[in-house]
Amino acid sequence: MQPNDWDERYRASQSVWSLEPNQFVVEKLSDLPAGSMVDLAGGEGRNALWFASRGWEVENVEFSKVALEKFQERATDQKLKVRANLADARSAKFSFDPDLIVIAYLQLPWEQLKLALDNALNQQSSGVIFGVWHARENLRSGYGGPQSERVLPSAGQLEAWLLEHGISGRVEHRGRDVQTDKGIRQAIDLTMLIRR
Repeated sequence: MQPNDWDERYRASQSVWSLEPNQFVVEKLSDLPAGSMVDLAGGEGRNALWFASRGWEVENVEFSKVALEKFQERATDQKLKVRANLADARSAKFSFDPDLIVIAYLQLPWEQLKLALDNALNQQSSGVIFGVWHARENLRSGYGGPQSERVLPSAGQLEAWLLEHGISGRVEHRGRDVQTDKGIRQAIDLTMLIRR
């Protein structure tokens, strides 16, 4: 999808995503001391807003102008100071060298996702990178997410990327409960945590 397509999607509803931060972001990162963070392809900025409310300096990098407008409106409503950066995750230039980069559900074909990961890595001298994606296992035994393997990274791809860059990190599959009209279903996510 192109930026205009996402603009239309964000215009079509008050909130495309949950207002709450991703559960794995909270679980894995809530113990970090406040610093600076980039929410890469952060959409309406639910994760960035959560960090800002905890005293972090935050920047939401997003290529949908409408999503960034919603992000800034929510930040104003919550009296939070934030930065909005209208840019593509694959080539964006951050405003600072972040202590933390969060990449939540950036579902791109692998070669494009690698560009975004490389771009993020090259702009951080040290710190934490945390990514979460819909896993391709959802196509067979999970629930939700894109229904094309093309935009669902595998654990093997992420582990190979870590190896290619000589980085130590943890890649794991995680279950996430999703409330549907037919009851609770289990989605399978893929997470990657790097501390360097």
